[in-house]
Amino acid sequence: MKPFETASPRSLVAQAVQRLAMRTQARIVVTSRVLPYQSATTWQLPPDEGWQVRTIRPLAFGQVQTFVQAWFRALTALDPDLTAAAADQTAATLLDHLAARPALSPLVRSPLLLTMLTLLHDHDQVPDDEVELYEQCVLLLLDRWEPVRQPGLKRPGLLERLGQPPGLTLARLRDPLHQLAYEAHRDGRGEEGRGIISDDLLQGRLVKFFDRLGVAEPLATYKTFKAVLAEEAGLLLARGDDAFAFPHLSFQEYLAACYLADQEAMSDLAYAVWQSEDRERWRKVLVLLAGRLAAQGKAPKDGFLWLKQLWAAGRGGQAKPEVQRHQDTRLAALTYQGMGGRVAFAASYHLDLDADIERPLRQAIVALLNAPTATVPPSDRLIVGRVLGELGDPRCPVKLAAWQASLAQRTTVLTAHGDHYWRFVPGGHYQIGGWADDAAAVAHELAPFWIARYPVTVAQYEAFVAEGYSDEAERWWTSEGWQWKQRNKHQQPWGWDNEQYNGANQPVIGVTWYEATAFCAWLSERLADVLPAGYGLRLPTEAAWEVAAAYDAQRQRRAYPWGDAAPTPEQAVYDVWQCNAPAPVGLCPAGAAACGALDMVGNVWEWASSRSKAYPGEAAQEEKDFPVDDFDVPLRGHAYYGNSTDVRCGARNRNHPNNRNNNQGFVRR
Repeated sequence: MKPFETASPRSLVAQAVQRLAMRTQARIVVTSRVLPYQSATTWQLPPDEGWQVRTIRPLAFGQVQTFVQAWFRALTALDPDLTAAAADQTAATLLDHLAARPALSPLVRSPLLLTMLTLLHDHDQVPDDEVELYEQCVLLLLDRWEPVRQPGLKRPGLLERLGQPPGLTLARLRDPLHQLAYEAHRDGRGEEGRGIISDDLLQGRLVKFFDRLGVAEPLATYKTFKAVLAEEAGLLLARGDDAFAFPHLSFQEYLAACYLADQEAMSDLAYAVWQSEDRERWRKVLVLLAGRLAAQGKAPKDGFLWLKQLWAAGRGGQAKPEVQRHQDTRLAALTYQGMGGRVAFAASYHLDLDADIERPLRQAIVALLNAPTATVPPSDRLIVGRVLGELGDPRCPVKLAAWQASLAQRTTVLTAHGDHYWRFVPGGHYQIGGWADDAAAVAHELAPFWIARYPVTVAQYEAFVAEGYSDEAERWWTSEGWQWKQRNKHQQPWGWDNEQYNGANQPVIGVTWYEATAFCAWLSERLADVLPAGYGLRLPTEAAWEVAAAYDAQRQRRAYPWGDAAPTPEQAVYDVWQCNAPAPVGLCPAGAAACGALDMVGNVWEWASSRSKAYPGEAAQEEKDFPVDDFDVPLRGHAYYGNSTDVRCGARNRNHPNNRNNNQGFVRR
């Protein structure tokens, strides 16, 4: 055995463990945080003595379930009032909470952070709000961790251990940590983007902080505080003997957001990082900043001014470059949502919600969603679209006057540009079918028509729900459809009350072919006075759908609405978006067809009004009704769950006319 030398505390522990291993036949398991052990040079346990290193991977959700269930079952031994059934129910409630909140996924993968979430649930409740969740976790780490982690153990709180310096509060104690987190994020290029905080920097910053507070022994107070942070609370993790990092990138991001929220020059600092090439690393910080401002009651003033800066077309007397304007609008939508939407401003009587906030934000978002060149990740496009739905999406006519105005704005020019709702498709001779080499193709002569720019939305369908399912609504339904509705006593589409599917500007789903055709007849009646003579609203035939989706201005057919290049997330909503429901309509302007219609492929399957089995020979022949058991109703374009080979102009499916599920919508011509 090698002689032991004077060494660091960790080295002494390692030496003691080695001695113990030599004196016992028992198996020994020693745990350590990964980074400090990997960077150690003096206290790693030597492999030649039989020590093996195994790295625990982030927890899968199945392991999270096992942990949470075992935690609460173990508590039954400590709490005579806690039954096994109650423990299992508490565990199930927490697991449901975690599964329903994707924002918590970075936390539940870490055993340390999962333990904190379990403690929060056991003693208070895991907050629904992400900012409040991080806030509770920070407080738990700073002041509650040890007493809560070890029930029955009486230990003084953090301020008491620091000697109760006059005027010192936990909030003030966090100020230097907030600044360190901001600087760590600004300079961080290490693992997961976490910054390294040197021991010299930590000591210099905190000793100066305690000295300014008038603490008698600032160095001793600093050492106590550092010990709590790094050795007990875990809010800082040692990376070697002379450097530290925050335990998870999310904590660094949240504390950096706290720093920004307290700065007089907040908007300048925040905009500087958002303008930088490092924008994406700061995205989460700036979203958390929005929530922090709302939590501090600063949304009506500081938050409003920050929003105005983001949605403005210019800054400092100069117009913003187009790319920056798009990114600023993206962040404005994320910020508005992060603040809690209109609730954050409702109590402010000096603001007109519509004129001061919602109208300019709505206009900026519409401009973004009409820009084919705007590059916004799918996850943020979803948020931008949902925010627009909450603000009232002006792109889709809902009220009768808006429908009437939309018809007045029609043009007879084939164009992918312009934001008018009805898109013109010229008549002519078109080949239908023949998408595969051995598939039949038939030429059809089609009259000119207009097709809706987007699939029908929930907000558009809502007025029909109020009228179209009543006992007086038979005139709008086909004979087979009315019998089906009356027999099943349907009063609304499938999934109508499900929050997953009822966003105002989401495509309405769960509609049968019967319901879709009834809606068209109902709307045709409402617009009879302004429709062109001989025209009505109905579902497109497969031939009409195919021409609108696939043919360009030179009447050349393309594999995709935008051309022949394979899909990207900027052009269509498909599985790479990783959404579990249809997205709000019109999030992919780069995927517009030549006529300007959007979402022709991906997002939702769309009912057609010809017979599927008669395709392509009778693809232009409208079918007026289908028996319930007729498995012959076509659907086109595929849906949000399809892959990149599914979302194409040649994508076809068929179903019964009474089928209703979560991926079928419709467009009108």
